Amino acid sequence: MPFAEGRGAMLGDVGTPSSTAPGPASGPPGAGPPGDRPASDRRRRLAVAAGTLFAVVTMGAWVWMLVIYDPGLLIDELEDRTFPEAAEEVCAVAVANIEALPRAEAAQDAAGRAAVVTVANQELATMLAGLRPLAPTEPPEAAEAVNEWLDDWDSYLADREQYAEDLARDPETRFTERQKGGKQISRAIDAYAQVNRMTSCETPGDVG
Repeated sequence: MPFAEGRGAMLGDVGTPSSTAPGPASGPPGAGPPGDRPASDRRRRLAVAAGTLFAVVTMGAWVWMLVIYDPGLLIDELEDRTFPEAAEEVCAVAVANIEALPRAEAAQDAAGRAAVVTVANQELATMLAGLRPLAPTEPPEAAEAVNEWLDDWDSYLADREQYAEDLARDPETRFTERQKGGKQISRAIDAYAQVNRMTSCETPGDVG
């Protein structure tokens, strides 16, 4: 019957999907939806820009440190090298003479140790007598710093001389030195000598 045939045709049209219906969007394997690609591109560009900026800043810092940056003088460092160079020569003589002495701890008794320390003290006294005339008078801050350092040396030497006297009487005597700024005064003496590259002008390690 024509009516039946028409009804069947209509049902067939409804139940069977058309072969031309659009399917899901396809793309290269691993690629996300099209909407994600602009965000991924932005992240990639930001990463490249950050890496480039880091490289430029790092290179600029090295150029500044090596070519432009001037650290200036350290605290207590003398701009004029006249005194440090002359002082180093004077101190080197005292160091050589003290090192040529027998080791105090190798002496047979306390009196022997005291005798060695006394001779070493005489060498240091001669050294200080040679340093005083070399001290700068200008500029005022340099003159004050050097004279304060020499005064510290006088104090340290006085402690050594007292130690030698006490040791000659009492074998149990131990060397003690006065303090400056809450630390042993030899620390201040050595720090100033190191800053100004006067290695021979540091305190000797023959007592302690």
